[in-house]
Amino acid sequence: MSAFHAVKAVMIPLLWLCAASVWAELAIVGARVYTVTAPEPLEEATILIADGRVEQVGKDLSVPFEYRRIDAEGKIVTPAFIESYSHFGLIEIEGEATTNDAALLEYPLGPGFDVSLALNPASTLIAINRMDGVSRAITAPRPGVDALAGLAAAVSLGTGDFLLEPKTALFGHIGAASAELAGGSRAAVMQRLGRALDEAARFSPSRYRAGPGDYSRHDMAALKAFLRSGKPLVVGVDRAAEIRQAIRLADAHDLRLILLGGAEAWRVREALAAADAAVIVRTHDNLPRNFESLGARLDNAALLHEAGVDVVFTAAETHNARNLRQLAGNAVAYGLPWSAALDGLTRRAARIWGMNGVGTLTPGSIADLVIWNGDPLELTTWAEQVIIDGQAMPMRSRQTQLFERYQDLSKPYGYIQ
Repeated sequence: MSAFHAVKAVMIPLLWLCAASVWAELAIVGARVYTVTAPEPLEEATILIADGRVEQVGKDLSVPFEYRRIDAEGKIVTPAFIESYSHFGLIEIEGEATTNDAALLEYPLGPGFDVSLALNPASTLIAINRMDGVSRAITAPRPGVDALAGLAAAVSLGTGDFLLEPKTALFGHIGAASAELAGGSRAAVMQRLGRALDEAARFSPSRYRAGPGDYSRHDMAALKAFLRSGKPLVVGVDRAAEIRQAIRLADAHDLRLILLGGAEAWRVREALAAADAAVIVRTHDNLPRNFESLGARLDNAALLHEAGVDVVFTAAETHNARNLRQLAGNAVAYGLPWSAALDGLTRRAARIWGMNGVGTLTPGSIADLVIWNGDPLELTTWAEQVIIDGQAMPMRSRQTQLFERYQDLSKPYGYIQ
């Protein structure tokens, strides 16, 4: 061995010790790998990662000397998961108003409300949920003072830039709550939305004169920009009757439609498939939460998938987005194919949100992946290592720090290392 190689052999392990969570080149060896694109997993496979992307995936690959080797024999590797509806960076404590930026409660701003301007990348919820395999999310406004709640953003739960893309979708809601904002009738909600979209299509700032109850110039400009963007309209809706109205609205304005919730979406699944709409399902909706979800059933996701509708998932609670995979497992228990559940957590979610390069483990894809100690859709499984943008994430959060802190009660009050 030359003097250069001898020094290199000593230096590389030292670098790993000093920056174990920032590995530039990785080789994950011996795992069962679900690429999502292949019909079957690759057994005893190797994944080579460099410059934040997957270089190669396959069996019997040669591992370059300088790559950090991770023995994953007996483990399962999947792409990291995408939470399709959350409030990451917008909510910290549900019961404390000063930590809640997800909804407008008084100020009359509708489609121009852009949540990306309030994102907090230091939120403790990021690391907590990242540790269980969630790498990216849509963070969205909650229903507020208008049927159009505002513009969502795509975010990364890695240690790099938090905001990936602002204004990634326009969120709204149709139902009893929005009817109260429009005079008491769902018919008025649909008329208001239809009229606003019609006016936005021909909006001119110099000619626009807002009447009582009309959107401001700012809102109309935002709505027109949305119509031109090709981004999806996401409608929170449960009842089949309103789902049909949402389909008609999207079709009339040539919009991509995504339903949020859709407790009764199974009843109109053929219409949704024909409209090429997607549904963000809450798989634990098994009983009516109100008169709009009387048809809720646990096999909603399975029936939608069987009809050809794109199904993706939400935990419906940002604090526990880490339960996303277990909720997808519930859908599997009620008839959704396991592979379809994994696809809805990864590739399909990436596609409907326009997250290019993520959701699969193929050469050239962004290296967002998780090493699991078992089936990721099972309750007893956990993530042993999460990798985002090719970097191994620290498997620590405020919760693990508190656990470690109170193992030793001799430490001073308030001490957290």
